[in-house]
Amino acid sequence: MERQSVYRIVLIDDSQMARLGLRDELGRMTEFRIVGEAAAAAEGLELVEKLNPDVVLLNHSLPDVPGVQACRLIMAARPETRVLMLSVYDDPALIRAAIAAGAQGYVLKDTPVVMWGNVMWRVAGNAAVPPTRLLGMVLDEVRDMGNGLSSDSMADLSPQELRLLPLIAEGLTNKEIAFAVALSEKTVKNYISNMFSKLGINRRSQVVTLYARSLANRSLSVGDCA
Repeated sequence: MERQSVYRIVLIDDSQMARLGLRDELGRMTEFRIVGEAAAAAEGLELVEKLNPDVVLLNHSLPDVPGVQACRLIMAARPETRVLMLSVYDDPALIRAAIAAGAQGYVLKDTPVVMWGNVMWRVAGNAAVPPTRLLGMVLDEVRDMGNGLSSDSMADLSPQELRLLPLIAEGLTNKEIAFAVALSEKTVKNYISNMFSKLGINRRSQVVTLYARSLANRSLSVGDCA
């Protein structure tokens, strides 16, 4: 892929210190320019819509909505935008959720400064971030869970079940999903039970695999991270 002269970046992080550090580091790279900053998801989504950046640096923990939910909204509105999830937590579940939401990569905030140039170039060039040991482990696990699963089976899901799918993939509980979609917790439980029966699965972790495949089929692949 031919490189652009300048990649435009929107930074969404509620930590002023984190934004200052990233601004300082990226300011040393003439190929990257931060065109907007936000401390919350709502403000950040408005900036993404307005500025149409090449890359969004997105903190996984925000004061208004979870970062993975914000990522999913960005992907829905601007599927061509690359999202790099930033976090202080090396939790495999969080990485799975970020991948399922369509993030191009997941990087710990304590990543050495000397590595940021390579990280940014790969994400800007629409390639996944080089896998760390943890990310590689998660992707291996996702692939292993995929044995025998087919995203084609999702065609049998109802519109309401498809609406719940990304919320399950993000790791939300039945109670949290019920609140998000304005349904009773019992109704959500019934929907999920029917969904699992149609898909032939019995674990929520398997939903991540199917959802990630559906994103890939819509050209939202996270790249060859293996």
